[in-house]
Amino acid sequence: MTSHLLALILSVIAVILPLRYGCSDVIGGHCVRPHSRPYMAAIQIRNETVCGGALVRKQWVLTAAHCKKKTLHTRVVLGAHKAFKAEKEQQRFKIMRFYPHPQFNRTSKENDIMLLKLDTMANLNKYVNLLSLPDTAEDVRPGTKCTVAGWGETSPGKLPKCLQEATVDVVDRKICGRKYYEKYKLNITRNMLCAGGKKRFSKRDACRGDSGGPLICGRKYSGIVSFGEKCGLGDKPGVYTQLTEIYIDWIKKTLSRNGEVWDRQDSPNK
Repeated sequence: MTSHLLALILSVIAVILPLRYGCSDVIGGHCVRPHSRPYMAAIQIRNETVCGGALVRKQWVLTAAHCKKKTLHTRVVLGAHKAFKAEKEQQRFKIMRFYPHPQFNRTSKENDIMLLKLDTMANLNKYVNLLSLPDTAEDVRPGTKCTVAGWGETSPGKLPKCLQEATVDVVDRKICGRKYYEKYKLNITRNMLCAGGKKRFSKRDACRGDSGGPLICGRKYSGIVSFGEKCGLGDKPGVYTQLTEIYIDWIKKTLSRNGEVWDRQDSPNK
């Protein structure tokens, strides 16, 4: 197949495929060292990972609001490397309650953030541990290298053998905003940040199944996988909910209203 024909086929596919929440995998990723990301949570329905998340307190997982699933079969798996199979290091939980942000809007995709309360507390160890919220909520500069991880498909119908991680670069919000507004009339607000790879046909990105997973920038929890275009085939970077001061305050207030005392001494970095 010639390069011109391949480019034409990819262009046609890019026009057909819709804007996605998540997509289906970490595009351009690689397997991480087993259990080197002990804060990662797999949100599953009948053993299928539909979203990711991060354990921020022993009984609380932070994820994306669009990951709320109305089914009794939803569960959270912690301590996984191969999330599709049972591993002795795994801890499995039912979800006691969903706490999506009260101003979450599926149309504008604003405020795509949610807390999950697990039915019991996680047992913290070298396989399961917390991810600290940032102490400050500074904007992430364009060009900053970040990492995103997940268990989504690596191609249609094909699951990864392990937790995948990719390195992405933060993209200027104005440039990203123009791209999404021109085609989808979506505003990229200061509560969002954009990141991805730079090559049109060889992207690094997050996809559907990775939604809700953490974006780590400079060892700091900076964002949550929210939405993007066409799972590595489009020309637009992925969009993340940025952990701004507004969201950090909302998280702490939600936990406080549910009897969770926020004490920095409990930080996993202490």
